[in-house]
Amino acid sequence: MLSIKHLEAIPLNVPFYHERVSRHMHRALTHGERVHVYRVELSNGVVGYGENLSDESGNIERVIGQNPFACMNDDGIGFGIQMSLFDAVGKSVDVPVYQLIGPKVREKCPISWWDIDMPPEDWVAEVQESVKRGYTSAKLKARPWRDIFAQVDAVGDAVPADYRLDIDFNGFLRTADNAIPVLQQLDKHPNVAIYESPYYLGTDVEGAARLQAVVEKRIVEHFNESCLHARCCGGFVVGGSVNSLQRTNALCASFDQPFWLQMVGTGITTAYAVHLGAVLSQAELPAITCHELWESDLLETRLPVVEGTIQVSESPGLGITVDEAALAEYRVDPSTPTPQQLFNQTDYTCRVHIPNEGGGETVHDFDNEGVYYPAFSEGEYPGFVPGVWMEVV
Repeated sequence: MLSIKHLEAIPLNVPFYHERVSRHMHRALTHGERVHVYRVELSNGVVGYGENLSDESGNIERVIGQNPFACMNDDGIGFGIQMSLFDAVGKSVDVPVYQLIGPKVREKCPISWWDIDMPPEDWVAEVQESVKRGYTSAKLKARPWRDIFAQVDAVGDAVPADYRLDIDFNGFLRTADNAIPVLQQLDKHPNVAIYESPYYLGTDVEGAARLQAVVEKRIVEHFNESCLHARCCGGFVVGGSVNSLQRTNALCASFDQPFWLQMVGTGITTAYAVHLGAVLSQAELPAITCHELWESDLLETRLPVVEGTIQVSESPGLGITVDEAALAEYRVDPSTPTPQQLFNQTDYTCRVHIPNEGGGETVHDFDNEGVYYPAFSEGEYPGFVPGVWMEVV
C-alpha cells in the first residue's frame, strides 16, 4: 500500500525583495519573513512540497503511515501539508494537481500584485516593478493615515492605461454613508476597478446594497453567506483548503458571483493557486498570493506572469521544481525571530499628520500599529483626510 513515509516541516526566514517593502511590512500588522515549507516523502520515494505561513508541525504524526489518497482531501491536516500531498500524489500517478481536483475550466489564471500601505512614491516604484514582471493589476491597502486620492493619482500616472487597481480598505470607511463620497470620488479614476471591504459588509447588508447601487466600480467582500444571499456586492475574496473551496465555489456559482483566490505564500503556493484556479469556475478575478514580496520564490524556475496571467501547468504534481539550495540558505531554527519581529523590539514612533480646517495640521504619535490601527478603525481619529501622511521616527 502506498503510504506517507516521512513529512518534514522546514521553517524559513525569507527576506523581502526590497528595502522599501521591508520598511513598510515591518511597521505594519501583517505577515513577516517566516515561511513554513512541508516536504513529504511517500513509500514509493516520490517527494512533494507544500507551504504555509503557519506552523502545521503538530499535524505531522497524524498523517505518517496513512495512505495519501485517503487523507489528501482532509482539510483538517493543514493547508501546507495538504498541498504537499497533492503534489506527491500527482507526481506518483503522473498527472497535474488540478486533475486530482476537477475538470479544467481555464488555461490561464489571472494574478495580481500586492502591497501594504505606502506613501505614493513607494507605491509608484512597486507598480512599476510589477509591470516589468508582467502584471496588469495590483491590490493596494488603503489606510486612513494616508491620502488615498494622492496615492491613486500617483500610481495612475505611472502605469499603463489598462492597468487595474483593487483598493482594499479593510473596513476602515466603517459605514456605507462614510464610504459613498470616498468611493464615488475614486470612481472617477480610470485605473480603479475594485473596492474591497470599504466597511465589513456583513454588518449591514442593506447598506452594502445601497452602496453598490451608487458606486460604479465592483465592491467585493471576504466570503460570507449573508452577503451572498443578500446579493449586496459584486464578488468575494476566498481562501481555504480544497473541500471548503469547492463548497464556496458551488455557492458562488449558484448566485453567479465571481471571486479571487487569496492564499499567501511563495512560488510554491502560487503554483498551487494556479491549479485551484484552473478548476474553480468562479475564480475569475486575479488571485492574490503576495509571492513577489520575497527575494526568493523558492523555485528553480520562476512562474512566468504574462499579461497578468500564469499558464496552468500540465506537468505532474504542482509542475514546479523547488530550489533545495534556497531552502538550505533560508532555513532557521523555529525559535529564531524574523527581521519583522526584531524591528518591533526596537523603539520607534509612528507619527500621523492630519490636516485641519485652519490650514495647519494635528500631529498624533503612536507606539506602533497595534495602537493606531484599532484607534482609526473605531473612528477615534478622522480618516482619509486629503493630505494626511505618516512617518516612522
